[in-house]
Amino acid sequence: MDKIDYQAEVKRLQDALQQAEHVQTELDRRVFYLKTLYDVSKDIFSSVESETILRSFLLMAMGNFGVTQGFILGINSPDRGIRHFVEVGLEDDEVAVLKSGIEQLLKNNAFAESIDKSAKPLLQDFLPPSLDFIQGFSVGADSPGIFGLGAKLIGEPYNENDAELLDTLVNNLIVALKNARSFEEIKKLNRNLEAKNVELKKALKELKAAMRKVEILESIKADLCKFVPNTVTRMIETSPTGDILEAKERDISVCLLYTSPSPRDGTKDLVCRLLLEKWGGGGGGG
Repeated sequence: MDKIDYQAEVKRLQDALQQAEHVQTELDRRVFYLKTLYDVSKDIFSSVESETILRSFLLMAMGNFGVTQGFILGINSPDRGIRHFVEVGLEDDEVAVLKSGIEQLLKNNAFAESIDKSAKPLLQDFLPPSLDFIQGFSVGADSPGIFGLGAKLIGEPYNENDAELLDTLVNNLIVALKNARSFEEIKKLNRNLEAKNVELKKALKELKAAMRKVEILESIKADLCKFVPNTVTRMIETSPTGDILEAKERDISVCLLYTSPSPRDGTKDLVCRLLLEKWGGGGGGG
C-alpha cells in the first residue's frame, strides 16, 4: 500500500481552495459590475433630458462606488463654453475654481480635441484634491465632457477593473446623451413646423381675402364692360399690349366712372354711372 503524502495533499487542497476563492471573488465582481451597469443604464435611458441624464448618471456612479463627491460636465466646443454642469458634494469655491479653469482652457482649440484622452493632466491645476478619478469623454465632435469621482469611503484606490467598468458606464452615457440630443432636435423641428403651420394658415387666410377681392373686381369688371365703347373693346382685343393713348380723340370718349348706392339696388349691388365729358353730365339718383 502506497504511503500518502499528506503534506502534498494539503498543499493541493489549499491551492484548490485559493483558486475557488479567486473564482468566487471574480464572479462576485462581475455580478456587481453587471448589476451596476444594468441599474445605471436603466436609470439614464429612462429620460430624454440631458441635464437629468447627467445627474442620474453621477448619482448612480457615486452610489455604486461608495463616493460622496463627484461632478460631470458637458462642453459646447463651437461656443467654447460649458453646456451642462452637475456636481455633488463639492464646495462652492472648488466649483468656481474648476469652472473658471475649464473656461480658460476652452480658449485653446486643442483642449476640446484632447480632453477625452488626457483630461486629468490638463485639469490638474484646477481639480479639487479630493477627486481621485477623472475621465474625459466625447458625445460628438463638438460635445466633449468630463466626469470625476472623489475617493472611495472604504479607502481603496480605483483599480483597472473599476476603470473598465466606469469606461463601460460612460459609453452607455454617451449613447443616452446622443438619444437625448436627437430627441431635442426633433422637438426643435416640431416647434419650427408648428410655427410654419401658423404662418401658412395666416398666408392662406390672406390669400382667401385677396381672392375674394379679385372676385369682386372681376364682377365689377364684367359690369363695367357694358359701358365701355365698342371701339375701345376692339382696340384692346386687337392689340392688348399696344398703347391706347395713341388712339385718336374721335375714337375714344373720355369718361368718368364712379359707383354709388341707389334705392333700387339690393344690399349687395352698386349702380355704375357713366358720365361723358363731351356731353357734360352729372350725378344724381338713379
